[in-house]
Amino acid sequence: MKIIKKFFANILCAFIPNRRRRAMLRLEMTNPIRKWIRFAKSFSTQRHSQIRRTYGWRGVNFVITLDDKYVFKFPIRGQDGWDVAKREKRITDALRLISPIKIPKMEIFDCGGVAVRRYEFIKGIGWHSLDKKTQVKHVTKIARQLANFLYVVGNADPVEIRDLKAIKNDKPSIMYGWNLTDLWDNFILSPKSFDVLAVIDWEGVVFCEFYELFTHGNRNTIGQTALLREYLDIYKKKMKIK
Repeated sequence: MKIIKKFFANILCAFIPNRRRRAMLRLEMTNPIRKWIRFAKSFSTQRHSQIRRTYGWRGVNFVITLDDKYVFKFPIRGQDGWDVAKREKRITDALRLISPIKIPKMEIFDCGGVAVRRYEFIKGIGWHSLDKKTQVKHVTKIARQLANFLYVVGNADPVEIRDLKAIKNDKPSIMYGWNLTDLWDNFILSPKSFDVLAVIDWEGVVFCEFYELFTHGNRNTIGQTALLREYLDIYKKKMKIK
């Protein structure tokens, strides 16, 4: 049956010029999406559960939001996802205890041998949903919160996750430590106060230099510039550097 589905998916995709749409159709036809939706719905306490679904960045995960209460990530592209899920949970469990900004609680479930990550849902908006004028108006406030977060988390060295570093004996420093290089894509804001409510998507966090954090794709030079300024200011004050 899987071979037949893949065969027809390839035929249909041959008539779709858009590369992204081809990829999405192929995923829809060759992955057990209906099974995943049923799995997510099994956690609902409502008579009529509300489901939103999408694909993660680069189509790595199939994402289901349930009743504005949970977010589920199902790995695709033939991976069972266990190594990624276990690593992310270890990191978030260690850092959420010290982070000044909420890191949503994560749990792992088995769905037919696949590691399903479930997170608590955080209601809010993302940076990229703001128009340019609003970004400019609130960028300093947002950057100051993220800078404090980066200082605390980046300079943390929990013993529970030291073995996950590329070099286990590495120590954090001014521009070196645990960080999300795509931080500006992965925080949730209050649409009223512009407080940062949570930092999400810890799958790609690494212990490394902060360079890419301030240069990532040059898609957000306003935010990156403000973050760097606020971070260096906090670092100088904490270290009492004049």
